[in-house]
Amino acid sequence: MGTNSRLYKGDRDGRKASHTEPAPRVHPDTDGPPLVEIISIGTELCRGQTTDTNAPYLAESLTRRGARVVRITTVPDEEQAINTAIRAALESGCRLVVTSGGLGPTADDRTLCATADALGVPLAIHTEAKAMVEAAYHRLKERRIVAHDGLNRSREKLCAIPVGGEPLVNEFGIAPGVRVSLPGGATVVNLPGLPEEMRATWNGTTPGLRMLQEKPATAIRDVEAPTLDETVLRPWLDKVRKDYPGVWIQTHTPGFRHKSRGIRVTFEADAGTKHEAELAVEGALRRLLALAGTG
Repeated sequence: MGTNSRLYKGDRDGRKASHTEPAPRVHPDTDGPPLVEIISIGTELCRGQTTDTNAPYLAESLTRRGARVVRITTVPDEEQAINTAIRAALESGCRLVVTSGGLGPTADDRTLCATADALGVPLAIHTEAKAMVEAAYHRLKERRIVAHDGLNRSREKLCAIPVGGEPLVNEFGIAPGVRVSLPGGATVVNLPGLPEEMRATWNGTTPGLRMLQEKPATAIRDVEAPTLDETVLRPWLDKVRKDYPGVWIQTHTPGFRHKSRGIRVTFEADAGTKHEAELAVEGALRRLLALAGTG
């Protein structure tokens, strides 16, 4: 098992660490930008008790690096719900699945158990993760936040990750993140839920994700279409999207109670150079204006 020293037997209350279901069929889509799904985990999110700031941060970061986020899912701290969401994302062709939340020491933190089940592997105590956790508790003891810096059963849970995975440094917390690269070419990344910890862990691991890269150039233009009637605007936009498939077009409707005279339309394109991106956006914009002018 490499750096995984021993299989993790589960919590003190007798709950199994993982059920090692058969691995899902992973056939990531390698045409075009890498497809990504973000899974936010937390019962407090589903109950509306906490606002999810992690998913927007990750979506913006991924988009900036040339990926296409196809879905953002929120699930409670329930092992089956997490398992199902991860498997569905992998089976849909995503090359990267990013989860946030559920890595802590308590019984309701079940993300890594669910991930192991979804990937068809057991959990094991990872020696590098163990060293990270021990060092974190030692720092806390020095600051007199905890009385003891050794491992107990609850703390040992933080050291158990899916077999084949690698721990990710959590600079501002205790529980390591985890990255698991699958034989089919997909990757699952588990991040902490606290925003400060999530951002630091994510920014530390992105350089190692070869599928992600900074986009070379982006151009964005806004225009106000001369109508508030979306039913009139739609056929024009359908034609523009067909003629300029590389341009992302988004409409922003102000509503009929506002003083705006038209719907704002945003055009965005990525290309090898800034000039190429601007040409694509300008062409799509001119096409829309021409259609609006001819009715």
